[in-house]
Amino acid sequence: MVLKRILDVALCIFAFISVMFIGCYATYVYRDKGLYEHSTSTYVAKYKDPQTNKEINPFEINYYENYNGTGKEVIEWRINGYSDQSMQAIYGRGYQLVINGENKELYYCDTYNGNSWESMHKYNETTDSGANKNFFYVSINNKIYAIRVDGYTTREGTTVNAGNIVGNVLLGPAWWIFNGFYSDLTTTEIVKDYYTYEDLLLHFRKLVKSCSAGTGDFELSVVDLGAFIHVYNCEDTGKADPQPIGIGGQINSYFSIDVHYDKRGMSYAEQSIFGSVAGDNNFNITGIDFDVNYWKATTQFNITEKDFVARYSNADLGYYYSLSSNFINELKNYKNLDIYINFDISKIKNVNVLGFDYYALNGINIAELTITSDIQRDFTLLSGALRDTGISKINSINVNVINLSGTEVNAYEMV
Repeated sequence: MVLKRILDVALCIFAFISVMFIGCYATYVYRDKGLYEHSTSTYVAKYKDPQTNKEINPFEINYYENYNGTGKEVIEWRINGYSDQSMQAIYGRGYQLVINGENKELYYCDTYNGNSWESMHKYNETTDSGANKNFFYVSINNKIYAIRVDGYTTREGTTVNAGNIVGNVLLGPAWWIFNGFYSDLTTTEIVKDYYTYEDLLLHFRKLVKSCSAGTGDFELSVVDLGAFIHVYNCEDTGKADPQPIGIGGQINSYFSIDVHYDKRGMSYAEQSIFGSVAGDNNFNITGIDFDVNYWKATTQFNITEKDFVARYSNADLGYYYSLSSNFINELKNYKNLDIYINFDISKIKNVNVLGFDYYALNGINIAELTITSDIQRDFTLLSGALRDTGISKINSINVNVINLSGTEVNAYEMV
């Protein structure tokens, strides 16, 4: 009886150790060097959009690096393609990755007219993963192709043969003699790890930062994305082929891409392709009411009389206007701004407007200055009002621009 009890306990211990061993072994995997089974032999360059008939690149990238910590690090990817084969639904989809150290949040939004964007939503990768990701369709030379982010890496993994474990535990040596021990407990298989949209956007970030073109706006004409994106032929019915073009060959997939790269952080929504940051259309951490046109190498920035602050002069019985020092200092941080100022005196009610104060616009890059009034009047530039602004002429409507010192105003042409 005692011997039987000892054998029962020993068998239980052996079973427990066997299961733990297999469980631990099954969690250990051997990663390879990132071999890709699926590769393509296509080059998607500019093509004519079937709705607008304009030539467009298939992709656009917008990256704000936030190297100086002034905003958010954001990488955006716009796909100029349709969600169905009829080329009607969803004219363009966009993805936005907002990066804060190790924390990353992915968003997406759609456009149905190529200009305005729908509300931005958080993206759930688990519902659109792997080979189940959505296709996007493009028309090239009157032929429809489908594009999908379904690239992957492969690795060796192991699965547990539950039946063999039971045999080993219950039958012991007898099972080993007829079936073997180590090899039959587990099975080696090739596991596919599909790239996510976040993986792709982080790849775009690395690509843009390493590009010799530097900052600003430029085009990358031959970008190899074959590890991530595959191109499929479509049948006459519009259905995508089950396999991508070039499967099995070590061939790559190339794309032409429009790029905007800024070293600063994204600090207001208008810097986004989609007019939104993390789903916030009113995102602005500058403290300044920006009016900016996106997607220019030099951004156009519009300032009106509403952006100025006033100082009352007891001597002259009126108000002189200037931008606040904080506003000027903020604008000086943005070297690629073209600033357009339209100072409309007629919109300042019940106030005696005298002119621009001392150093009112000192040191900011002014592309154009217009001073407007509904009646004929004088407008004074106090000393240093336009110093180091780069401006050479002033657009004046019903305004005589003068200067108390009688010197600096002579440097400007009135038109």
